[in-house]
Amino acid sequence: MNYNPVKITVEEIKHILPRLSRCQIIELDQRIHEYLETSLLTRASETAFSEWEDPEEDLYNTDV
Repeated sequence: MNYNPVKITVEEIKHILPRLSRCQIIELDQRIHEYLETSLLTRASETAFSEWEDPEEDLYNTDV
């Protein structure tokens, strides 16, 4: 997923929405939901793996 931050306000989106076709609005809605789902799952996985960041476990990290 490409992430290219764009500075746009909610008010600008409200202004643009009536100009979009029904198909474009549906695609935008799907992409927003996909982004939110991915973002939430990423955050959840970060907390699930935080226990792996235990400094005592670094003894297994050997550079040969």
